[in-house]
Amino acid sequence: MSVERDLMEIIKKNNKGHPITLIAKVETPPPNLTIKYAEQTIPSEQIYCSNYLLPHYHREYKIDGVIDNIDLNISDYSFNNVTNTEVAANHNHPIKNLKGSGKLKGNGSYQSHKDLWFEDTLKAGDEVLVNIVGVNWVIVSKITKMPSGAQ
Repeated sequence: MSVERDLMEIIKKNNKGHPITLIAKVETPPPNLTIKYAEQTIPSEQIYCSNYLLPHYHREYKIDGVIDNIDLNISDYSFNNVTNTEVAANHNHPIKNLKGSGKLKGNGSYQSHKDLWFEDTLKAGDEVLVNIVGVNWVIVSKITKMPSGAQ
């Protein structure tokens, strides 16, 4: 039997039919991800990894929000005015383009949307929660051991 099969048999016997979930350590970060458990290195060919733990993870977002307060210092302002005054006794006085600087304060609502690209990923030494499915090791999440008394 191979070392991997021996390890799997030990894990199965100790779990007695319960789902197999364990904590492993990242040995080699993506793209050639390997993890270590019980002094055995699990090769990338046997690993599935949650997408959000991989580099270049992409999410789209949309935010509807409220601006409670906004204070803008405007250093340059240009406005193309198209309003004219009424004609008075055979002549008119067009309003010139507005330019200037100053401050703007206010509140209101906003909408935003864009793409988010997460570039952080697993690193050597990170602890991960792993489910074992057949011969595959599925990395569910990165975890952190809390210090005693942590809140």
